[in-house]
Amino acid sequence: MADAWGQTLMNRFIWLLVAAGIALVGLYFVFPARLVALITGLARKWGRLSAKSVIVDGVSWPYLEGGPADGDIIVMLHGFGGDKDNWLLYARYFTKRFRVIVPDLPGFGKNVRNPDWNYGVVAQTERLRAFLNGLDVDRYHLAGNSMGGYIALNYALTHPNQLKTLTLIDNAGVTSKHKSELDLAVEKGTNPLLASSMDDLDRLLKFIMHKRIPIPRVMLRPMLEIFLRHHDFLDGIFWTIVKEALDNGVTDRLGDVAMPTLIIWGRYDRLIDVSCTEVMAAAIPDNEVVILEEVGHVPMIENPGVTAGHHIDLIVRAESHAAGG
Repeated sequence: MADAWGQTLMNRFIWLLVAAGIALVGLYFVFPARLVALITGLARKWGRLSAKSVIVDGVSWPYLEGGPADGDIIVMLHGFGGDKDNWLLYARYFTKRFRVIVPDLPGFGKNVRNPDWNYGVVAQTERLRAFLNGLDVDRYHLAGNSMGGYIALNYALTHPNQLKTLTLIDNAGVTSKHKSELDLAVEKGTNPLLASSMDDLDRLLKFIMHKRIPIPRVMLRPMLEIFLRHHDFLDGIFWTIVKEALDNGVTDRLGDVAMPTLIIWGRYDRLIDVSCTEVMAAAIPDNEVVILEEVGHVPMIENPGVTAGHHIDLIVRAESHAAGG
């Protein structure tokens, strides 16, 4: 009797596994967006991050938060076309010790897309300040990648007293010594950071990452749908930022950056040339430059552990110095 009962339980378990497998296959091929959401949710839990939102000036800001409530605060800003989940692999290295805040910037992710707004770096800087004030945080460490790095750098120049450290990861906004492939495309009036087909999206991912992380094409469909749905809107943001950088970039103001600054770059960044690091290193008073080999434009995705290690070292040194150590 006991053996029969045990066999029945085993059979039920096997059928549950089969059913779960069938469900996952169904999600994979029929509902890829749901599968991506499921994987994203699991990655957030793995990184000890929770999805939250706050109303600021009548606008709901979605963001991720994790780590001890009394820990040093680290704010992370995503790049063009990205969202808060770009930091999932990276943030997990911080949330045991630090309070991590990662917002969707206006115009991206699940934040508002108001066609009447200006999404240039100056305007986004002030929206970011309002968001952080809305969370009632004062002094924090700020990090940003690409467009987010441009916003972080402008924030450091505009509101220096709020920042403890600044971490720039392949940031935009600085004139490099050598033109990148993106620079050459802009000169021709083309925007290579959009995708209109699956092949185009594959090209874009190879452009961004030196060694592209293998992702099944069916799971890229939700990303492509975002590009297709918001193509003209995103293109408008792109050219607004380009014009702002050309007309009023921050290269000539780098000497005014007043906090310890870490500059991290991928050696094989095709969007923003690595020679930007030379320009910033020569101008920013208190800086450290780290160039990562075999990495492209998104080190926090391509090599999150090593990138995070350098970032944490900067914060620890800054805190030790502030404590008189």
